Amino acid sequence: MTRVTDATEAMARSEVYAFLAQAFFDPDAETLMRLKQEQPAAEAALAAIARVESRSAFAAVSQEINCLEEDEFTAAYRQVFGLAVSGDCPPYEGEYGHPHIFQKSQSLADNAGFLQAFGLEQAPGFNDRLDHIAVELEFMHVLAAKEAYALSHDHSEEQLATVRDATRKYLSDHLGRWAPSFAARLESKAQDGPYVALARLLAAFIAEETLALDVTPIAAPPFTSQPDDEQAACDGCAAASVFNPAMRGEP
Repeated sequence: MTRVTDATEAMARSEVYAFLAQAFFDPDAETLMRLKQEQPAAEAALAAIARVESRSAFAAVSQEINCLEEDEFTAAYRQVFGLAVSGDCPPYEGEYGHPHIFQKSQSLADNAGFLQAFGLEQAPGFNDRLDHIAVELEFMHVLAAKEAYALSHDHSEEQLATVRDATRKYLSDHLGRWAPSFAARLESKAQDGPYVALARLLAAFIAEETLALDVTPIAAPPFTSQPDDEQAACDGCAAASVFNPAMRGEP
């Protein structure tokens, strides 16, 4: 049996994060087509790193998306998330365990710091918040890709440690602390269809990631709603500048 190298494992993790990020962005006219195209690579990636629960959950995702048309996928997204922040399963980290606007702003600023540190720049025309589940998944995709690149190109141990430490810290302090709660709420809200399958895949993969990377996030408290005026103020704060969730230049 061929041994999975560290670089291969990092690239496989990157593939899965990329698939999940694409799945959770607000869909456009080509999202479903891209997911279907990326499906074989993500499935092979999960097989390569032997993520048993995630592979089972991914099979259900594949079954769902292969039966859909683009407009049906978009309709499923709108049904779950609506046109504004969902009161049942908001896709933003700041809504989980951060009841006050100051805490939300601090969380957004911390996300901005991570993204800036790894060379991600603001995307023209992308007006959503940078603590969106898809942006955080995309950032983990970038970190895993950077790790794979560093391993494949004999970068220094210091450079490799920088990426790995950031990965573990971001999973611990951000994505890993609230994604399970979001996934549970999403599954309950959607009840059936592609987003139930995606919620289960997200929960399984994050659980396996925290185990594989030896990370123990402190689970976010249950989501609590907030006044509309406070939500609007947070959406407009300076810390909410959104960065391009894509790697630019050398990994």
